[in-house]
Amino acid sequence: MLKQIILISDGQSNVGSNPVSIAELASNKGIVVSTIGIIDSSNNKTPIFELESIAETGGGICELTDLHRLSETLSRVTMKSVYGTIEEVVNNELKEMMDMDIKELKPSERNKVINMIDKIGDEIHLKCLILLDVSGSMKRKINIARKSIFELLMFLEERSGENQIGVMAFPGKDEYCELLCDFTTNIDELKSKIEIIEVGGTTPTGPAIEEAIRIFEEETHKYSINEYMV
Repeated sequence: MLKQIILISDGQSNVGSNPVSIAELASNKGIVVSTIGIIDSSNNKTPIFELESIAETGGGICELTDLHRLSETLSRVTMKSVYGTIEEVVNNELKEMMDMDIKELKPSERNKVINMIDKIGDEIHLKCLILLDVSGSMKRKINIARKSIFELLMFLEERSGENQIGVMAFPGKDEYCELLCDFTTNIDELKSKIEIIEVGGTTPTGPAIEEAIRIFEEETHKYSINEYMV
């Protein structure tokens, strides 16, 4: 199973724990953290630097997009993160076994490895939690952001592996964050759970990633218990 967090935001965190440090904690627990920055005409580069740093320490990727390309960017980041993680695992195995990486293989052997990575990427169980910034600056962007999440699930349905998508908003109504939809493969369930999203408040990115880690650990614990019972 590949576990990943995808953070969608247009701004810098301004309350709570340091998101860069928390992203590193997630990576150490086997959860990839990638980020998507919705850019506008602002000259403030600080939010971009923070999102890039979160992805770097979280072992993921960061992409910047304008609002109208958000849907395709979300799909692309999800799959690039999947294949990038698998390639890293394969590379580590090659270094252990043969003291070389994929780029050092002969073309014929490299193609075999790449084909294997493609096959695993299509078949692996994907569990993805989307962290959606719903602070005040997202007011005019939230409808397109919501639509992009629906389209991601439709895009992932073309894979042969199981896809489970969850959505968390930050800030929440009364807390730093709120789980809007638990992990699901059902696009209708997803739509109903995030039909209405309230926008406003601060940007507690660090606490949102912390809560995402807790949710993944809780899911892993439940899975282990169910497996034991069987």
